[in-house]
Amino acid sequence: MRYPLLIIGLSLATGIAIGLISHDYAAQSFTAPPDRVTDGTAANGDFQTANGPGADITADGLEELNRRLQNEIIARIAFENKLAELNQKILQLELKAQLSVETTSTASIDSIGDSNLPTSGQGWLNEQALIDSGMDSSLANTLKTRFEQLELDRLYLRDQSIREGWDRDRYREALQTLTSKEDEFKNQLSESEYDSYLYASGQTNRVAVTSVLESAPAAAAGIEPGDHIIRYDNQRIYNWFELREATSTGEIGEAIAVEVERDGDIIELYLARGPLGIRMNSVSVAP
Repeated sequence: MRYPLLIIGLSLATGIAIGLISHDYAAQSFTAPPDRVTDGTAANGDFQTANGPGADITADGLEELNRRLQNEIIARIAFENKLAELNQKILQLELKAQLSVETTSTASIDSIGDSNLPTSGQGWLNEQALIDSGMDSSLANTLKTRFEQLELDRLYLRDQSIREGWDRDRYREALQTLTSKEDEFKNQLSESEYDSYLYASGQTNRVAVTSVLESAPAAAAGIEPGDHIIRYDNQRIYNWFELREATSTGEIGEAIAVEVERDGDIIELYLARGPLGIRMNSVSVAP
C-alpha cells in the first residue's frame, strides 16, 4: 500500500506544479502590452521611420516582452526538469511495486496461509538438495548455474530500466521475454527434476489441504486435511493456482482422478470435476 500512496502523492504534486505554471503563464500572456505593439507591422514601421517618443515606447515594450519571454523559458525548462524527475521517481516506485508482486506468493481466494519454504543456507539455490533428491551432480551444477544467471539477468534488467527511464510497457515486455527463456529452460526438465528444482530454489512444489467442507466433492472422494494434492486429472500440480485452473477447465461434473500424498503414500481418488470445497496452501516439501 505504501508505494501506490506515494505514487498518488507525487502525481498530485506534479498536477499542482502544472497548474501553477499554467496560471502564471496565462496571466502573463493576457496582460495587455503597450498600445504601440498591438499590431506588429505598424509598430515596426513606426520604429524604423521615427525617432520620437512613440519609437521609445515601442522599444521599451519589446524589451519588456523579451524579458518576460526569457523568464518564461527559464521557468518552463526548470519545470520540465522537475517533471522529468518526478516521472522518474514514479516509474521507479512502479517498478519496485511490480517486482514485489512478481516475487511474492499471492494468497488464494479459497486459501489463506504461509508457505513453509526451506532455508538452504547455500545461496540462491541449494545444489546439495538437488543431489539429495537423486539428481546427477553435473545436472545439479548446471541447474544452479542457469538459475543464478536468470536471477542476475533480472537484476540487470531492473537496473537498466531505471537508469534509462523505461516506461512500464517496455519493462513488462522485456521481463516477459526473460520469463519466456526461463520457461524454455524449465520445459527441458522432467517432472521429478522440476519438482526437485522448485524445492531447491525455495519455491512451492505441493498443494497442502488444510480443511475440507463435509458436504463437498473432496470429502465425498476421501480427501483429508493434511493431504498433498500431486495430480488432478493426470496433470502435475505444483501450486494452488495450477489446481484452481485445472478445476475450472474441462466439462463440469466429469469423473476425474486425483492423486494425493498421505503419510508418504500415494493414493488415487475419484471425484467430479469442479470446485473441490477445500482450503489449501502452497508449500515446499522435499521430494
